[in-house]
Amino acid sequence: MGAGHEGESVEACVRPLGVARLSVVVGRRTKILATLGPATDRPGVIDELVRGGLDGARINTAHGHPDDWRRQAAALRAASESAGRPVALLVDISGPKLRLLEDVLPREVLVGESVTFVGAEESPDGARGVAWPDLINAVIPGVSEIVIGDGAPRFSVVTTYEGEVRCTCIRKGPVEPRKGIFVTHSRVELPAMGGHEVEHAEIAAELEADFIALSFVRSGQDIRRLRSILDSVGSTARVVAKIERLSAFDALDDILAVSDGVMVARGDLGVQAGVARVPILQKEIIHRAVGDGKLAITATQMLESMITAPAPTRAEATDVANAILDGTSTLMLSAETAVGEHPVEVVRVMGEIALYAQSEPVYQQDIEAPVESRAEALMQSAVLLARQVGAAAIVVPTTSGGSARAAIKYRPQLPLVALCRDPAVARQLALDWGVIPALLEGEADSAETFVELMVSGAIEVAGLRPGDTVVVAYGSTLERPGSTNVIVLRQIAGAGGRTA
Repeated sequence: MGAGHEGESVEACVRPLGVARLSVVVGRRTKILATLGPATDRPGVIDELVRGGLDGARINTAHGHPDDWRRQAAALRAASESAGRPVALLVDISGPKLRLLEDVLPREVLVGESVTFVGAEESPDGARGVAWPDLINAVIPGVSEIVIGDGAPRFSVVTTYEGEVRCTCIRKGPVEPRKGIFVTHSRVELPAMGGHEVEHAEIAAELEADFIALSFVRSGQDIRRLRSILDSVGSTARVVAKIERLSAFDALDDILAVSDGVMVARGDLGVQAGVARVPILQKEIIHRAVGDGKLAITATQMLESMITAPAPTRAEATDVANAILDGTSTLMLSAETAVGEHPVEVVRVMGEIALYAQSEPVYQQDIEAPVESRAEALMQSAVLLARQVGAAAIVVPTTSGGSARAAIKYRPQLPLVALCRDPAVARQLALDWGVIPALLEGEADSAETFVELMVSGAIEVAGLRPGDTVVVAYGSTLERPGSTNVIVLRQIAGAGGRTA
């Protein structure tokens, strides 16, 4: 079969295999991303998370210090090396978001209490400072509300006076330093990315982050601006747009066109859109991301009760399962692992729910849908062939990850082994649905030898058995370099035999 595709060829990719055996169950297709924090800083916890099946870790630059992030990233890389499998690092940078100042005194605010907010560089006595000088110009007394965190506390704006925004609490909750805030019916646009975002992008590049997630994306222009910053600091990280504003949902096509994936950030999205709309928005965002072949991460309060409880509620288990049935690529844990009492157990529980949920049909692209290129047609054909012959795995060598992602767009119900010569590419594939990334090293002297090496690698990392059939899609040097243009079937032989 002939079809040009990115960076995939025998000449470019063939190396004798050095593939590490996976230490976790390979059957789970939906990936798990966990936020690092004080709870994971305890000795040995990150190692336990990785051994327990963690596919990626998130560093949230809204909390902590750069030295903390450097230490956490180093610990993650060491745990990944020890476990012998790629684990992704995602760095979450804040984007254009309002936050309370560091000097705000924490306290619980009750309904009916009066609270004053001030846009300033430091909080005046008796007021809560907000890091935005335009706050007083943004609010409309009697109309606007100020919402903190994921919706509580909530304040009605009563009046403004001499730079102060005077409010009444209409929903109780904690006011804490650095908490995000949202102004409803704002008359002023938030500023674009500023100094903190650039600084954090530079640190992410230093940490060799595999993914960078941008908060509070408004349009594709925010992603383009971030990519320009990443180019300037030499980062090749994949970019994830966090969808937490209705304006971002309205601009979803534009955002998907310029990003590598999206995150359904349900906390702030629920504040803006209302809790009742979140489930339908989640389904739509995932559906459109998967349809475009992009990463889809579902986040916020997935197993929230396990911050303190040893087991999730039935509602939480159902929520996780429904995200999987929607077709999400990755499930993200936030406070559950960052500050929770059971970070290792919560990853184990999420993995168990995911394994059960995937036994039911998940969202799938139409396997016979029209394609936009010959390259996509070839990977579509590989998935269809695997389904028709009952293959146990699809094997794809890849230099950039593009071939693997073109295949998993169709959500094949079998492992896809992606063999990479670049460890960074392997880590970037670690969050993609259904992909088992592994490393490939050395050279082969023929296409037939190369296929044998691919099958050997698949046996090692995917637990395949004699008699299993695999579909191998790779590039031939007979065609132009950088193309995937051959699909072959191989049946795994018994001990001492060659694959057929």
